[in-house]
Amino acid sequence: MQHDAEEKKVHETNSFYQTTYVNQTSLEEKKNHGTNYFPFECYSARSGEESFLVTYHWHEQTEFIFVERGEVVLMVDGNTYTGKAEDIFFINPGQMHQLVLEKKDTQYFSFVFAMDWLDFRDTDYVQNAILNPLKTDMGFPLYLHPDHPCHSQLKKEFLSLRQIYIMQPDNYRLMTKILLYKIILVLASNQLFIPMASRKSLNHSQSAIRVKELMEYVAQHYQEHITLEQAAGIMHMSPKYFSSFFTKTFLISFVQYVNHYRIDQACILLKTTDMPVIEIALEVGFDNFSYFIRKFKEIRGYTPKEYRKKWLRSLHFRSPPKTDHSSLETENTPSFPDV
Repeated sequence: MQHDAEEKKVHETNSFYQTTYVNQTSLEEKKNHGTNYFPFECYSARSGEESFLVTYHWHEQTEFIFVERGEVVLMVDGNTYTGKAEDIFFINPGQMHQLVLEKKDTQYFSFVFAMDWLDFRDTDYVQNAILNPLKTDMGFPLYLHPDHPCHSQLKKEFLSLRQIYIMQPDNYRLMTKILLYKIILVLASNQLFIPMASRKSLNHSQSAIRVKELMEYVAQHYQEHITLEQAAGIMHMSPKYFSSFFTKTFLISFVQYVNHYRIDQACILLKTTDMPVIEIALEVGFDNFSYFIRKFKEIRGYTPKEYRKKWLRSLHFRSPPKTDHSSLETENTPSFPDV
């Protein structure tokens, strides 16, 4: 059945699967998206009874996001945007971003890929006038609403792209590239690319810089006791104002954010080591084991032991994607669905 194919082929994110791998000093996501021969990945995320978030991070790849239903709260470089059904978002390389799915039955899918993959071997007009500027002087627009004139065409390409990724027919890599070129063509034809200067002013605003410093501080010190006063000092705010600012900006309290980040790190250890659960709790900054268990289940929907068991069980159900040149595909086993 097609639904079964989607469950196997699309990397899903929910309260069980979602984990973000980042460089502990820069918040750069270190996960490989796709393989050397096919540096493209499709992710699907949905919320159940509990909300969840993909914590602040950045990566060198470009990301396209399509909201299927519900409401996605997206924070980009310190600014908050709400995405509703059929909204499209574009994340440029290097942009700090976080996603929160607060409402029940919210779902989106995204594509993450390296722009270099679209380069032509020989330099021509398209390479010089369109592709190269997208890596230097120009960027993708932040979002497009359903009422935009070119939305219906972009939606068609997005849905086709996801379907090709799921089914992976012969020449699916070529089809994927063609559809990405078509998306770029639609945006270029409608003059929707934005000057890099606009992105720089956003990325380097005082608020964005301080938020990035705070996120990096959490990434470096999450194993320690982090106080509200320390965090407020980084943001040059009073503890009271900082508490209000953080909750308004991130839609969760600072304590909740730190707990989410610690649970993310615990998930990594549960999947990549055989450490006892109690040692993992201490390793990621929880000195109260009962509190760790309670928060883990609250955020993930499972106890740590259940999470590890489901992860191990999922390894037996993953099947490698169909390849049209398997002898060349040295990394064709799909990675576990993390965003």
